[in-house]
Amino acid sequence: MGALRRVVRGEQSRALDVVLVVGALGLLGAAWVVGLGIALGQPSDQADWLGPPPSYRDYLPIVSGGVMSLIAVSAVPHVVSPRRTGLSALAAAGVMLATSVALMPGPKGLFGYALAASEGIALFLVVTLVALRCRPRTIAGISALAMLCLASDTLRSGQFVAALRGGEIVDFDPTSIATLVLLMLAPGLYLRWRAAQRASHVARARREERLSLARDLHDVVAHQITGIVVQAQALQHVGARNPELAVTALPEIEAAGTRALTAMRRLVGALREGDEVPLEASDLAAALRALESDGDDNGPPVEVRLSGDLAEVAPDVGTAIARMAQEGVTNARRYARDATCIRVRAEVDKGRVWLEVRDDGRGGGSSFGDGGGYGLIGMAERAKLLGGTCTAGPIANGQGWSVRAELPAGTADLQDADAVDGAQGER
Repeated sequence: MGALRRVVRGEQSRALDVVLVVGALGLLGAAWVVGLGIALGQPSDQADWLGPPPSYRDYLPIVSGGVMSLIAVSAVPHVVSPRRTGLSALAAAGVMLATSVALMPGPKGLFGYALAASEGIALFLVVTLVALRCRPRTIAGISALAMLCLASDTLRSGQFVAALRGGEIVDFDPTSIATLVLLMLAPGLYLRWRAAQRASHVARARREERLSLARDLHDVVAHQITGIVVQAQALQHVGARNPELAVTALPEIEAAGTRALTAMRRLVGALREGDEVPLEASDLAAALRALESDGDDNGPPVEVRLSGDLAEVAPDVGTAIARMAQEGVTNARRYARDATCIRVRAEVDKGRVWLEVRDDGRGGGSSFGDGGGYGLIGMAERAKLLGGTCTAGPIANGQGWSVRAELPAGTADLQDADAVDGAQGER
């Protein structure tokens, strides 16, 4: 069920590919074995047999199903490109049509040769994958080809040849065939819609986090520039009388200007909204200590451990650390079943600040931010913008879940954040 939830959410990983490939092989393999058993079990006594006379042709649908199954399974991994997926569907349909054409001549008996179950399942799988990955034009073409494959049953039953001789095709129903193809397309189109919806949520979370960071940086820059202006105004009054004081104050103004310029670079491309004020360095420890709790009906106790000089942490970085800690504790309380403790640890050393929020509970099957907030995506985006990283996942060799972040303690240039999907975790 966990793998199915990840497929529906559009998540992709090598482990999930393995699960899907093994599942597809198992299903198609079982269908192929059943078809082979039916072919081997056909009676040799023609007096009691109303089908086609026994021959090698009885095994052509089985061979076709085996080849189509291999083609379909090869297209399952998410690394397969849309072009290759379309070619795989084209090849699978071609095998099925070629088999139908090969079975068209010759005696058919009363009911001819049926489509093998493995052929139908393989066709279903490749059409679903095309609906999930390919362009609308490719989807339309493969859908038409799938309808042709299903209609080719009339070649195997002999009804098409009978119609050419003036007979009537009894079992051909275009409406039923179109409905079957729509059913093949439906899972892929649904997963495609979910993936597009998720991408939209992720983009919105990133945009909101960038704007939130811009608000924080705006206040930092405003504070620093105000200090520069005040110092410059003071120098105008005392500089003429005391030049030495001016020389002493200029390095401080230069340092403040450098910090303001670096922070200003982070504002490029962002708009300011809201009134949120970033934490001062002296407030970071207090913000983290405020997370401590003895435990109540809302969750297990929260322990906080701090080490290093948190005063070294820049205001915007401190704000990010505090938010990540709050998000981590909130999600641990929400998703960590049977947890007995949540531990928050922050450390400053060698110009870097590390944060870890961990619990000892059992993961629930929800993702951070699942339900619209996409909190972990926002945390990872903020960390990336500040020149750091934020990851989450199960604790190795133990029970529980942890959120880990590492950022530069001081001011850093704005970083690109084109991809933070690797930081998304699943509880």
